[in-house]
Amino acid sequence: MQAVISGEGEPGVNGGPSGDLYIVFRVRKHEFFERNGQDIFCDMPITFVQAALGDEIEVPTLTGRVKLKIPAGTQTGTSFRIKGIGVPALRGKTSGDQHVRVKIVTPKKLTDQQKDLLKEFAEISGDQIPEEQSEGFFDKVKKAFRGD
Repeated sequence: MQAVISGEGEPGVNGGPSGDLYIVFRVRKHEFFERNGQDIFCDMPITFVQAALGDEIEVPTLTGRVKLKIPAGTQTGTSFRIKGIGVPALRGKTSGDQHVRVKIVTPKKLTDQQKDLLKEFAEISGDQIPEEQSEGFFDKVKKAFRGD
């Protein structure tokens, strides 16, 4: 991105008019926000429970935090628009919007109780429950030595 300021460059040759001043801007990427014109985009992680039941979350913006209502049944990748808190226009009084994409985070470790509850949820929903991994050779040997 660059800006040109006419007549503010080097003086002309033999007393001629000054040249133009070119200013080049390089905008560094932000670790959380992305910009497209006046609009700001960001991804917000939410839990399965927040997505399924709905919740109100705090979202960072360029000017602070705002509350965003997540409706029940929200799917991963759903985008919400918060009007007027994007980048202000250079000429004028308007600002862009902030778009918040939600990403549902799947837990990596579950307790036995959490697994049981999810299995029960799947049964009630009519979903197929994946079978437990079959017992391997070494598991059978361990059981034989323990007397199981």
